[in-house]
Amino acid sequence: MNPWSDVPADDYERHMSHDTVGQLACLSEITQEKIEQRYPQTIAVYGACTGNGFVHFTDARRVYAVDLNPTYLAICHERYDPILNELVLIQADINQDPVPIPPDSAELIICHLFLEYVDLERAFASIRQTLRRGGLLNVVLQRSNNSGWVSNTGVTTLQPVAAIATEVAEESLLAHTAPTLRFEGRQTYRMPNGKSLISYDFIKQ
Repeated sequence: MNPWSDVPADDYERHMSHDTVGQLACLSEITQEKIEQRYPQTIAVYGACTGNGFVHFTDARRVYAVDLNPTYLAICHERYDPILNELVLIQADINQDPVPIPPDSAELIICHLFLEYVDLERAFASIRQTLRRGGLLNVVLQRSNNSGWVSNTGVTTLQPVAAIATEVAEESLLAHTAPTLRFEGRQTYRMPNGKSLISYDFIKQ
């Protein structure tokens, strides 16, 4: 079983919002920036978890939330279904399940701290199918910078996910996106714990 299935939502959020980590707030800000750049009507979020950043999707016509953990999706639904026009939950493990989003439908795909845990060939096959021509893919990758993959915040239930994590090199990312997804640029965010988050933008050709 994928260890992400066993991480309690409260533990995940407590860890990610810890003062020494600060990733939830940073990722939400990146999401808001992409919304304000594109004002998309159809959005797909791969690795939606409990819906961090979904508060910025209120003007979208439809939002697809993809995650393998049904508890995360239930929390996402409880929080954001009342404020979104249409929230579609998709429980899927991309390593083995299809992601049933209509082809060429998404104007924006958010993929934050997701690729490190999945088969890149399968992930990008789904992303290419889902993203419409001219649509934006925003990927955020973590760089541990020799500080360990999972920071010590007192939350121990996340430790098993480190066993399946692979730091995705930029060269690998660009190799998997080319030529269909054109690289548009990157931005680096320094985190309190010494790690970095790197945000990459791609446009589907």
